[in-house]
Amino acid sequence: MGQQQTTVPGVQEVTSDQIPADAVERIQKVNAVMMQLTGAGLIQTPAMALASASGVAAPMAAAANAAQPGATAASASGIAQVANVAEAALDAAMGVPAPAASAAAVPMAGLAAPPAPPTAAAEAAALPAASAPDPKQVGGADAPTATILVHNMFDKDEETEEGWEEDIRLDFEDESSKHGKLRKVVVMHKEPGGKIYAAFEMVEGATKCAQNLAGRWFDKRQLRVEFVADDTLPGQ
Repeated sequence: MGQQQTTVPGVQEVTSDQIPADAVERIQKVNAVMMQLTGAGLIQTPAMALASASGVAAPMAAAANAAQPGATAASASGIAQVANVAEAALDAAMGVPAPAASAAAVPMAGLAAPPAPPTAAAEAAALPAASAPDPKQVGGADAPTATILVHNMFDKDEETEEGWEEDIRLDFEDESSKHGKLRKVVVMHKEPGGKIYAAFEMVEGATKCAQNLAGRWFDKRQLRVEFVADDTLPGQ
C-alpha cells in the first residue's frame, strides 16, 4: 500500500495491490453512485466489453475467492482482470482518456477475419447462365440462304443397320422436297450431332423447310435448324 499527495489540498491518494473480497460489490456501488451523478452509470469501455465477451463472472468470482487463505495463481489472475476492468470503467466515468492499445495487444474476441477475394471461378459461377437458343427459332434467319443445316436428326451411336445413313437421306429428301426443289442432301453420319445438310435451288424452298422443321420432335430429339453459306455444303 502506498500514499501520495494529490492536487487537491488535504487529500491523499491511497493505492494498493490488494483487491478486497467485496470487489464486485464495490463496483456495483460505484455504478449506483455514477447513476445518481451522471444518469448513465459506469461507461462501457472496450476493456469491459472484452472482459464480458470472455466471461467476466468467472474472474469476479475468482477475485472473491482470492481473499481466502490458500488462494491460487489462477485466483490472482482473476483479481488482476477485475482490477483492470474496474479501473478502466472508473477512468471512463471521470473523463480520463484510456491508453491506446495496439490491435495485437488487445485480441478482439469473435472478430472474424476479412473474407478472401472471390476467385475467378466463383465470379464466373455468380454470373447468370446464358440462355440456350430457342430450337423453334431458325438460326441466321436475318440472312437466309438456299442451304440449311438440320441438327439432331439421328444418333449415329444408336444406328446399327448397315447403310442406315442412306435410309435417313431418302426419308429426309422425301419430306423436304415438299417445300422446294432440292439440289443435294448430305448426311453427316460419321460426326456427332445428327447433322444433315440440305441445299435447295431457291432460298424460298430452304426457308419454308427450315420453318417447318425447327423445334419439331423426331424420335425423342428436338430438331434445330440454321441457314449456312451455300459454299459450306460438304462434298461439292
